[in-house]
Amino acid sequence: MKATEAKFALHGGPRAVNDPDLTAWRWPVFDAAEKAAVASVLERTGGDLYSEMTTFEKELCAYFGCRYALTCNNGTAAIHSAMHAVGLQPDDEVITPSYTYWATSLTTRLVGAVPVFADVCPHSANIDPADIERRITPRTKAIIVTHLWGMPCEMDAIMDIARRHKLKVIEDASHAHGAEYRGIKIGTWGDIGCFSMQGSKLLPAIEGGFLLTNDYDLYAKACALGHYARVPADSDLHAINSTGLGYKYRIHPVATALARIRLRKLDAQNRHITRRVEKVTTRIEKLPGIHPFRAPSHMKRVYYQFEVIYDESETGVPKQNIIEALQAEGARVTDERYPLQHRQEVYQRAEFWPAGLPEPGSLPVCEDLHGRILQLPNFATCEESVVDQYLAAFEKAWAHLRTV
Repeated sequence: MKATEAKFALHGGPRAVNDPDLTAWRWPVFDAAEKAAVASVLERTGGDLYSEMTTFEKELCAYFGCRYALTCNNGTAAIHSAMHAVGLQPDDEVITPSYTYWATSLTTRLVGAVPVFADVCPHSANIDPADIERRITPRTKAIIVTHLWGMPCEMDAIMDIARRHKLKVIEDASHAHGAEYRGIKIGTWGDIGCFSMQGSKLLPAIEGGFLLTNDYDLYAKACALGHYARVPADSDLHAINSTGLGYKYRIHPVATALARIRLRKLDAQNRHITRRVEKVTTRIEKLPGIHPFRAPSHMKRVYYQFEVIYDESETGVPKQNIIEALQAEGARVTDERYPLQHRQEVYQRAEFWPAGLPEPGSLPVCEDLHGRILQLPNFATCEESVVDQYLAAFEKAWAHLRTV
């Protein structure tokens, strides 16, 4: 019997997906080599505990094709360091997406600046260059973009806007390890690129982060903020080398050991995930109401998360009913997990924003798109049979749409 002919799970039939341990979502999985690397750190003493940090930074430069890399204890610290390095001051405005993790926009508080939220492109959910330009004012000093879920932003247009208006560009590339735009690695297009290595990321070190730049002055300023004793000797900031500026953003040695090994595996891992996501996409995009986010030919995207748009006008079935039906079949498909930033309470309380409350503005595309997202697993570590079972669950649910 075909899966589409089986009795619907919502009506008492068998589940299409047999994955009680949610292996389709399992991440990260560390192997024996990574565990041995962690154990080797624990055998070290003194300064040798940190010996791999600068080696890893050289490896990052080689992989990404940039001049300078600075590891941090997390991606949020990397973004704060970037905002400090580009010279953001109290009362400055930073144009940012609302559809992102809070660290992208909320770190403006740490330098006294104010986020200005911009709308997104409907085909990518990434920040819309045209809307960036509409929101530039005399107070605007920088743009920070998020390559959401691993889909690159339109960096040609964004960098053109930045050049014409003399703005700095920070890339939040925490979802996009290994992604490329016109053959150049994401994270090296702007003035500074920032990455997280938190446990859910494509380069997982449990916690950790780093920033990349080709500008020596920006690198030195980032060192001075959170890395005492690492300010370059020929920088005019070397005078504060023994103290830094009061933050301590050094990466943990265990995270460094994990990250060095994971970096060597990154490209092969991304190819594996992409193959599986493409397998699922090719099948489910044939179903009414399912529309994937397709990268244009000048981009190579990766899949930190796997999202599709669901258009209930094509099926007549509300999205929540579809989610309920798929979950009944054993497929863990959910709403988008990121709340929109411009709707969050923290941006509406004056005591947190001495330079003035952020303006929520009108973000019609962002708000509409956010409500139509379905999130699937990226199938990074499960058996191939589980991928096939998810396909069966979708096709079975659509075969029974009239009864959902």
